[in-house]
Amino acid sequence: MPGYLRRVRAGRRARRGPVGLALGGGGARGIAHVGVLEALERYPTLKPSILAGTSAGSVIAVLYAAQIPVSEIRSFASELDWFSHVVKFTDILSDREAATAGLLPNTRLGTIVDTWIGGRTFDELPRDVAVLAADIGNRRRVIFTSRRVARRINRRELERFLPPRKGSLPGAETVVISDVDVGTAIRASCAVPGFFRPVLVQGMYLVDGGIVDQTPVDVVRAMGARFSVGVSLALSFMPQKLASPTRALSGTVGMLGIPQLRRSLALADIGFQVSGIETRSPIRPHQLDLIDTGRLDTQRKITEAFTSRWLKHHRRDDPNDLRYFTG
Repeated sequence: MPGYLRRVRAGRRARRGPVGLALGGGGARGIAHVGVLEALERYPTLKPSILAGTSAGSVIAVLYAAQIPVSEIRSFASELDWFSHVVKFTDILSDREAATAGLLPNTRLGTIVDTWIGGRTFDELPRDVAVLAADIGNRRRVIFTSRRVARRINRRELERFLPPRKGSLPGAETVVISDVDVGTAIRASCAVPGFFRPVLVQGMYLVDGGIVDQTPVDVVRAMGARFSVGVSLALSFMPQKLASPTRALSGTVGMLGIPQLRRSLALADIGFQVSGIETRSPIRPHQLDLIDTGRLDTQRKITEAFTSRWLKHHRRDDPNDLRYFTG
């Protein structure tokens, strides 16, 4: 299909809406997702009303679904320090459940998110959102969402990406849960194996959702999105140096996940990985330049996806914000 015709059709799909945004995991690198939101906010037609997130992406997705202004989400992400606010090594002595499967509990993270959204449930959030976790003990993908989404979610769309077991063929079941509080869902989605302890939910020990769905484009499509944007922060399990058996194992998991990630991004109308993200630390806080990187990369992809005429008529510029005209 000629590039011009493809861009025209993209504009038509976006106008029909609703727009879904899938945000991938990546630890502290999740701050780049704030820039993604800043870019999309420039175009009212592209403002997402359906969101899904894995690990760090789930935190940003939930805050946006709660209609917290992007400027406040920027402040939240800029100030969050995992080793000051979330990880307390004194917690090793408490909450001994499943301690052999992970070093630390991440209870504080759930409390932080619940506080920011005012203690609301998934049903009370203004925008539809899904949070992903993995039940590796039973080979399940777990989706936390509201009751309204659970009722309408398209199972066939989910099974196209992650098919269930069929006969002698292996597969992974998908479980949709609509009666768990948001903080617990976030904790499960962010429970990086080996570092955070699995989160016990309804008899399942849940870990980081990136194991089964790193950037859940298929989920926003199953939730009803007519136009989808998928943003990857690389594979959160990929280490830069194989300095220990644990890092060697995490690197192996990351390599195995590359085909899945590429297939996921291919499902999106706009799907991409934030540039240079794979070299950035998943634990070092305050990497504020990643916000600009996420914003500029998203703007570049939007420009590639739509005609200049569509961009002109759908953009809402802030003449006081010159950052949009740099880079």
